[in-house]
Amino acid sequence: IKVMKRDKMIIALREKGVHVVGTTEEFGITDGGIWISGESHPSLFNYYSEGWMDTFGVQPKLNDFVEENGWYFEWYDAGTMMVWPN
Repeated sequence: IKVMKRDKMIIALREKGVHVVGTTEEFGITDGGIWISGESHPSLFNYYSEGWMDTFGVQPKLNDFVEENGWYFEWYDAGTMMVWPN
């Protein structure tokens, strides 16, 4: 799988309605990822969702898009999500 460049992934996520806060460097952790709000859009992210267990609380179509482009979601806490390249 070819990994989409971070700047392009940020644009694509924003176009899908994701609240991109910044980079993981701006959050103060490891370089290379994307910092997003996991609480701005409950239709896309739900830390406590039992309906999206296969995607760990990420709306399945959004999760598929990210994975198809060489990235994956990882919760930092119940309101903060990181997106990392594979």
